[in-house]
Amino acid sequence: MKVSRKSEYALRAMLELAIQAREDQVVRTADIARSQHISEKFLELILVELRHAGLVTSRRGPVGGHRLARDPPDISVGDIWRAVDDPVTKTVSGKGSRASSDPFRGIWEDVDKAVAGVVDRVSLEDVKRMAETNRGAPDFSI
Repeated sequence: MKVSRKSEYALRAMLELAIQAREDQVVRTADIARSQHISEKFLELILVELRHAGLVTSRRGPVGGHRLARDPPDISVGDIWRAVDDPVTKTVSGKGSRASSDPFRGIWEDVDKAVAGVVDRVSLEDVKRMAETNRGAPDFSI
């Protein structure tokens, strides 16, 4: 299963916001980009999508930046992934349609449910905790 670079960067940006979360403070795009080794221009586009999905709030101006719209335990990896991509449809089933005559349709639907079950049960807080204990990223294998 492939995860797009855009999804990976969205997840890393959200993790950075969770790590740097402070009461009523924001994190600058440049700081997220530098810390997570992401192109600032690309990150700006991703943050707009995350804001439209209600996962991030932004403040403009010289002291502007971004912060999480909800607490890390209330944001799942699936929420973030779906905000910037349609992971299951693009990744599992490819470009083909799921016509009723497709003999693999039921299999792809089962895979969709399995992937959603994994990414929806892992919260941003879980990932943050793993990162803080230096265990690395969670294993999302099915």
